[in-house]
Amino acid sequence: MSDDLWHQLPCGFLKKTSKGWMRLDRDLRLLIVKLASAQKFRCAFCDRTKGLIVEHDHSPVRGSGDKPTIYNVRGLACHRCNWHLGMYEADARGDYLAWNDVYIRISECDFDPYNYAYECRVLTLLENELEQQLEPRNYWRRRQFLQKFDDWNEWGRGCYPWRSYFAEIKERQRRKIRTPEQFWNNLADIVRFFIEQRQKNPDAELPDSFAKLLVRLKPILDNARPIIEERYREIQASQLTIATDLLPHR
Repeated sequence: MSDDLWHQLPCGFLKKTSKGWMRLDRDLRLLIVKLASAQKFRCAFCDRTKGLIVEHDHSPVRGSGDKPTIYNVRGLACHRCNWHLGMYEADARGDYLAWNDVYIRISECDFDPYNYAYECRVLTLLENELEQQLEPRNYWRRRQFLQKFDDWNEWGRGCYPWRSYFAEIKERQRRKIRTPEQFWNNLADIVRFFIEQRQKNPDAELPDSFAKLLVRLKPILDNARPIIEERYREIQASQLTIATDLLPHR
């Protein structure tokens, strides 16, 4: 059993039977035929034209990478080049290679164009999906905004895309304390965390840095205690007055 796409490939071109071919998705079969034509019906790295493997990324952006899909197929390679490709990627990651005396036939000049074409192809698929999910106006607004980051990061063109208040956003992300309320909330969270740790483990010790902070805070809190207590009584009296006014008059 086969289809018209299978007959567009030379006999023995793939290391796959016609039954195995038909188990692939239609879109994947169409992609393989396009890749075969683009590679002039030979291996992506050498001149071999028989028994090619559908080489795919095992850590793709979409999917698990355990089987070929339109989102992870990079190209068509012979068994030897596929092995050298795996060795090249392992060496690029800094993984230990047991084959100390092996010569890796795949070079950076071979891999970069091959992988770049794959990444561009997958990016186009993901962009098309996103365009279908979003309204065209929102999609293109988002795309143009992200393009500004790409241009700024890659080529140094233009100004940084964020507006002037971006510095304030970064300060918030770093959790910079800017108000007394933020200080007391953070201090209470730290104390609460330490109490919970002591309940779980009675031998837990108070970190030296936090103990030094409490020692420095104690005289300040002692001096401020009369003012704090007076303010607290004023707040309680104010709340009591409000509650009395809300009660129905007889």
